[in-house]
Amino acid sequence: MLEDREKFSTVRHNLGLFRCVQNIARYSLKNHETSDLLATLETALAKVILRHPPLCCGIINEDKEDPAFVRFESVDVSKCIEYRDLDSSTAEEYEQSLIEIIEHQHRQIWPDIHCQPLWKLIIIQSKALPSDGTVFDAIFAWHHAIADGLSGMVFHRSLQEALNDPANIKIVNHTIKISESISLFPPQEEMIKFKISWWFLISAVWHKLRPKWLLPDSSPPWTAAPVAPTTEGYDPHVELISVSSEQTTSILSACREHKTTLTGLLQALIASSLAYHVPSATSFVSATPSSPRHVSGISPTSDLAVQVCSHSYTFTPSILSAIRTATTPTQLTHQIWEISKTFRTSLAAELARLPVDNVAGLLPYAGSIHKMFLSKLGRPREDTFQVSNIGAFKNEVRDGEWRIERMFFTQCGLAGSAFTFNSVSVVGGPLVISVTWSGGDVGDELMGRIVGDVRYALDAIAEGRDVSLGKLE
Repeated sequence: MLEDREKFSTVRHNLGLFRCVQNIARYSLKNHETSDLLATLETALAKVILRHPPLCCGIINEDKEDPAFVRFESVDVSKCIEYRDLDSSTAEEYEQSLIEIIEHQHRQIWPDIHCQPLWKLIIIQSKALPSDGTVFDAIFAWHHAIADGLSGMVFHRSLQEALNDPANIKIVNHTIKISESISLFPPQEEMIKFKISWWFLISAVWHKLRPKWLLPDSSPPWTAAPVAPTTEGYDPHVELISVSSEQTTSILSACREHKTTLTGLLQALIASSLAYHVPSATSFVSATPSSPRHVSGISPTSDLAVQVCSHSYTFTPSILSAIRTATTPTQLTHQIWEISKTFRTSLAAELARLPVDNVAGLLPYAGSIHKMFLSKLGRPREDTFQVSNIGAFKNEVRDGEWRIERMFFTQCGLAGSAFTFNSVSVVGGPLVISVTWSGGDVGDELMGRIVGDVRYALDAIAEGRDVSLGKLE
């Protein structure tokens, strides 16, 4: 039977609140035209499936309190691959079509999950893609109950290795047999013995249950529109911010100089932009997923699993005041670096404290997770935005082998933060930040301003200039 962390995702999927995560990688094989790409991919994908047990299972009783994983006896690999050849005339037109496919996938509920894999691989090619050989984008989309964000990078690393591995594998009528001996990792709460202090527990319960009419928040966070009462208006949007390899190197160098990280910098830039564009807001709250794999022992580079903790951070009225009272780009840039460094210190302390007093350890106290999520419908959100950074992918291949040129990932839901920034880079290649939101949760015009501000600020920092957010008009 699934435990609390997996139930967290099965319930969200069953209610239509969160359908999938997607990781998109661009593969290239220089100076070589692959004659039968689908056959090549099918063989490679079969190797990946047999390597990772989460790709070999389904879920029963997702709509009940006792959902459970079921192992498949076999998997038809051909049914796990969807192929698209886009008739795009320019790179910009191709990119927009790619984003539309990703947005469409975010709308989909996984069908027949008791007997069908909880993931798919969408292969996209086009003459508009720059190439002196074979190139394609591969969208790995999956149900969050079988894998976390880091797992998307693990999948593509495995697929890349399989494409570069000439060994044969037994496939009969596109189908592979699944060994009875495969097993999933134990649930996160079994592998990590979370410790919750009485003070942490009481504070969480009090924050949740105290009578708001009697004891309201002195500075309630701005969290955009309340969670929709139904899923009918779910309208996922995706926009990309691409940062070149040279710019990324400069930005990371600036982060090190100011004793912070890219995650901290994004937090500060987003909060600063919001402070300008939502002048009535008195505070914001961000959520930052983090991986406890260093505690559980699960490999961050070779294992598909669900290992997620979260860090909550409040941008207080004093922080917003410091941003708004900055009268010059130099003053604002100083505030951005100070906010970024303070956030980085806060997150580092949370990670060092694991497995003590993390919100992930509160799930066993939640009772019915179905009721927990149903209670969120039509209510104010808990978080303003989320920043998720899964790091950098490194190609460890030789000349003449398949390489990954760029990567990005997306996630979008209804009951969480109003919007999410998702960051990943390829070593020696670009940093790509996807920004995702649902149109019914936050206005497209506001999101356009925030994305524009962050894009502009990253350019400025890469060039060693001061930042002037909110003044792009």
